[in-house]
Amino acid sequence: MSGPEGTPAPPVARDDRLPPQAYRNIVLSLRTGLIAALVLLVGGIAAYVAVHPGVTSGEILSSNPIASFLTFSGLTRGLAHGSPEAFLTLGILVLVATPIVRVVAGFYYFERGGERTMAGITLVVFVLLLFALLVFGPFVK
Repeated sequence: MSGPEGTPAPPVARDDRLPPQAYRNIVLSLRTGLIAALVLLVGGIAAYVAVHPGVTSGEILSSNPIASFLTFSGLTRGLAHGSPEAFLTLGILVLVATPIVRVVAGFYYFERGGERTMAGITLVVFVLLLFALLVFGPFVK
């Protein structure tokens, strides 16, 4: 096609941005994760204080009350029994999982949108997050 006086029409710029719905979904996952973690942590702290009214912060830190709930079976058993420590553990896990879910969502939308470079960068970030959690995490005491 040409312009009014025989000049070529300007090329149409390709829009490589993610669709607005992608941004809304990513923000929704972050907000939902943060609110869920906050509810679990505040509720768990309130329940812990109600169950253990005389405990000091030093006693809590020295005893590490969530240690027995760091396995899947321990967490499910603790949640089934209504243990405040199990809900605290779940709140921490949700808080840690929230940015990981955001990175996975970013990878999905970048890959779907054909943005190979950004998908690759996001995949590297995801692998580094998992490496830090699963390899370095157990060494931190």
